[in-house]
Amino acid sequence: MLQIGYLNLSSHMSLFERCRQDPFLSAHLHPVKTGSTRRIARGILKGWLDGGLLPLPFAHVLARWQKGICVLASIQNTGSALVTPGASPLSDFRDLAGKRVLFSCIGSMEYLLAHRLFQECGLSLSPDAGPDEILAEQMAHDLIPDALRHNPDGSIGAAVLEEPALSEVLREDEASQLVHCRDLWPEYTGAVLVVRNTEDPARKELLDNLADHLTSPPSSEAPSAHAPQLLPPCRADFLTTGRYLDSQQLSPMIASLL
Repeated sequence: MLQIGYLNLSSHMSLFERCRQDPFLSAHLHPVKTGSTRRIARGILKGWLDGGLLPLPFAHVLARWQKGICVLASIQNTGSALVTPGASPLSDFRDLAGKRVLFSCIGSMEYLLAHRLFQECGLSLSPDAGPDEILAEQMAHDLIPDALRHNPDGSIGAAVLEEPALSEVLREDEASQLVHCRDLWPEYTGAVLVVRNTEDPARKELLDNLADHLTSPPSSEAPSAHAPQLLPPCRADFLTTGRYLDSQQLSPMIASLL
C-alpha cells in the first residue's frame, strides 16, 4: 500500500474519489492528509510517504534531490483565479500593498504564480510580510468565499478561488476577477502525483498499472463540469527541462520551503 500525501483542496479530493470508484486504486493507494506542500515533499524525501500531490515546480526540484521520482498523473483544474472583493475591479496591483491575500495552501501552484506575478510588479508577497508588503495567509478553501463577503475592515485585498466557488462569487458580483491562473501560465495544472520509484520490475509494473487506472475515464456516471480531472502529465519531459522554473525567482523559494 503506497502512502500518498494530499492537501485539503478540492482539486486533490479527486484522487480520493477516484480511489473510491476503482478497487485496484483503493487496494494500492492510501491518501494521507498532510498539512502543507513542504511536508509532503519532506515526507517523500525522508521516506515516510511513498508519494504525493505536488505543484509542478516542486516536483521538478524534488526530482533533482531524490533519485527515481516519477509522475503518475496530473490534476487538471477546471479553473482558479485571483479575485478581489466586491464588484469593482482593482485598477492597480500596488493597491494590494499592506493587504492580506488568501490562499488555500501556501506553496500551492496558485501561490507560486501569484508570487511571481507580484514580484514582476515590484511587490513582495510573503507569509511574513511587513506593513508595506502583501501578506500571504493560508485559509481552508471552503472558508475563503465567506471571508471575501464579510470583510468589514477591508484588510483582505484578494484571494485565490477554485471552481465552483469562483463562478459563484463572480456571478453574484461578490468578487471581481483580477487574473486567471491560465493567463499566468498556459500549462497551469493543479498538481502532479509523484511517487518514488525503484529498479524493481514489480514496482515498475505496479506504477504503470496505477497510472493507467488513474488516467482512464471512470465507467460510472459522467463527472461534474467543475470536477478536476486526473490526466497524464502535461509534458513527459517536464522533470528534466524545467521550462517553467525560474531559477532566480522560484528555485530558492521552493528550496527554502523544502
